[in-house]
Amino acid sequence: MAPLQKRALWGLGVGILWAVITTAVFINGGGINEFHDSSSFRLTMDALYIGWLVVYAVLMAPVLKFGRMNKSKVVIDERDRAIITRAPLTQLWAVILSLVAWTIGLTEIYHRDGQVPTSYLYIIFFSTLIISTLAQSLGILIGYWRMDRNE
Repeated sequence: MAPLQKRALWGLGVGILWAVITTAVFINGGGINEFHDSSSFRLTMDALYIGWLVVYAVLMAPVLKFGRMNKSKVVIDERDRAIITRAPLTQLWAVILSLVAWTIGLTEIYHRDGQVPTSYLYIIFFSTLIISTLAQSLGILIGYWRMDRNE
């Protein structure tokens, strides 16, 4: 298994676990109403989101920089570069679909009110970041699967 593929697998696994934990904390903490009313709950959620981004950046940075992990071993070859080039397409579609779901869902829920509560802006933004990072790992794994399947 290539180093990029291993890191993408770890990124996806840790990302799914982190997303489940974040969702559980959000729901058990009181959901959107508590998020709107409590600054300490908002800061807790923000810390979880930012923590996830830091963990993912540390996990993926060495290989996504197209560099070397150490001076003696090249970790990115032509196949890896081709996969990294195509992975953002998966990321883009995942982000677009999540934004479509948020837009349709919130519009239907708050249609009579004529406005969506501003608290949802935070949730939309951070969920989009989580989906984007998960989709990047998924795009890399799909790229390897397709290459292995076509050989």
